[in-house]
Amino acid sequence: MFQRIIYQDWQLIFPVVALAVASLIFVAAGWRASRMKPDQAEQLSRLPFENE
Repeated sequence: MFQRIIYQDWQLIFPVVALAVASLIFVAAGWRASRMKPDQAEQLSRLPFENE
């Protein structure tokens, strides 16, 4: 019964790759947000409240 649950070695690559991709996206978004100019951050913070 438990033999169906045990992962094979090659199946471990999928969660590791998914974690790496998600981590890279999170780090890239954080890096971009931290390097943003203050005037651009102010403009983006007001964006949902602007009327056209």
